[in-house]
Amino acid sequence: MHHKSILAILISGALLIGCGSSDDDTNTGITQPDSGTPTTPPVSEYNHQVIGLAVYQGALSGATVCADLNQNLACDNDEPFTITDVDGNYQIDWKSEVETPDYYLVANWEAATATQAIQARSLALNIKNPTNRSAPKAIVSDAGKGTLIASPQYNGAINNLTHIKLSRVIEMKNQSLSDSEIDQLSTELDALLAILYQLDAASLYSVSADASAKTSFTRLEYAIAYLQQVIATQIPNLIAAEKILAATYLELWQKLSASGLSAEEFFSTDIYTLAANILFSDAAIALGFTELPIDSRILSQNDWDIVLGNIINEKGFTNTLSLTMSADMNAFSIQNADNTKTLSWVAVQPNQALAFEASLDEGNEIITECWNKTDKRWYTEDNGPIIEPTITGNTYNTVYSGTYVPITIDIDKVTNANTSDYWQSVLNMAPEILKLDTLTWPDTLYRLTVTQSADVMCRVVDDYETYELSSFVTEETLSTTIMAEILFKFYFPDNIRIDEENQTIALLDSDGSIEQRFQMTKSNSPSDQLLIEVAEIVEGSAQQYVYPDYFVLDDQQLIKVELNKAMQASTANNVSVTFDNNAGFTQTLYQHLYDQVNPLIFGQ
Repeated sequence: MHHKSILAILISGALLIGCGSSDDDTNTGITQPDSGTPTTPPVSEYNHQVIGLAVYQGALSGATVCADLNQNLACDNDEPFTITDVDGNYQIDWKSEVETPDYYLVANWEAATATQAIQARSLALNIKNPTNRSAPKAIVSDAGKGTLIASPQYNGAINNLTHIKLSRVIEMKNQSLSDSEIDQLSTELDALLAILYQLDAASLYSVSADASAKTSFTRLEYAIAYLQQVIATQIPNLIAAEKILAATYLELWQKLSASGLSAEEFFSTDIYTLAANILFSDAAIALGFTELPIDSRILSQNDWDIVLGNIINEKGFTNTLSLTMSADMNAFSIQNADNTKTLSWVAVQPNQALAFEASLDEGNEIITECWNKTDKRWYTEDNGPIIEPTITGNTYNTVYSGTYVPITIDIDKVTNANTSDYWQSVLNMAPEILKLDTLTWPDTLYRLTVTQSADVMCRVVDDYETYELSSFVTEETLSTTIMAEILFKFYFPDNIRIDEENQTIALLDSDGSIEQRFQMTKSNSPSDQLLIEVAEIVEGSAQQYVYPDYFVLDDQQLIKVELNKAMQASTANNVSVTFDNNAGFTQTLYQHLYDQVNPLIFGQ
């Protein structure tokens, strides 16, 4: 379901035994050498020398560099070695009986700073198409031991690019690829690295100390190290990491820059690694490396079928529990499995609680129209602009019906919910009366975060309330007193107290005590008209759950409207989760909650 236009990077490629006779003519045979004078063939010794530069996030000073003659990627005691100088320069001299030995170059050092310890941590992925590849070792180990390798063909250069190149070539050889296949992949890898690191292909592996320490250079180290660890056991293509990074280069750095984090922090923070993995996964699918997400946190087609089946529904979100949990207010709402009833409960501390069960009756459907700020007119759902929804990563993108106001629904996939730290923390916060921790929850939950980018103003079609105003009333003269008279005629004027300076209205009971208080606020509506908000004043955080009345001043009329404010509905204390109802969990949950709040249900 990950339909995304990704530039696919396609890069193609552009070693005497002498015989004698005795004096005896009648006898012939081989003459035996004199046992007292054994002969030894001459031995030739060849001089070898490597002069080079070792760098990694700057010059590698004091590193041990050896000629790895047995090619076991380690510096053994009998192998020639040297120590780099302060600038990372080194020279190794040795002699051997082999004129042109095959060897690798290995540099070992103690990591000087924590920033050198690139830890591309492995995720707990739900691997669907495993390969026989193992995740590569980090350049710097958990113990702070650094190791770089290189082929001697690059004039003694040892750096993270030579490390990538030789690591890939060794893996190609281990995969029993032919020489021509290795040459083709090597040439392609050279071209990809030149693009990614923005280096001249002719001198690609000659990296200076200054270049290796640049942010643009080190962030690629983190990205490649991280990505190759994530995909190693899933994607068999040997240079997939470089191809995927080339396809996601710009978007990835935009996300990293917007995060305000260092590359090290970015690639070790769950929320950002998920964002990066969505990019990588889309690219891997587009490039044909896999058909499945590379991270179990990324929604698959089956996940989207479940989620969209629940959230795209005329009767609201189905198979979904919404929870509000705070110090002075708790609430929940849920529909039954048949979508014929909704159960709601709200408790305001201390000890004030009420529950409602209401029928979802199609016959009483109210048709509304919303103001389209761009077109400057009212639209219903049926006659408004049609904007097709899209999916990017784990986000469903649409607009508020009748408008162009974007709405996004971000989905966090919670696997192994009954034992996950996240869901356990939710259950620990939930009110004891609900006993949510006694239920066995579906294995997979999908947490919904709904974001609406701007306010949307709507009204009931042909049946909205209007209030006529005197001709002298303007935006400037529309007072708290006028609004009090319109809205609270029963109390006006004797049982009401009006504060024009603070724009508050207090309703009094028969003995003069304050029964209710309201705050009036003026602002600008989405239609650029005067908007009046009248909201009851309550204590504490419960104020955010008060539903105000809204009125627009249109000529000499007040028109009652609904204002759906810009929002991000799911925060730490507001949780909405949806789930697959194949096992009938919705009705189990509905009945469980009904049993807990039954004594409080209004009207029983």
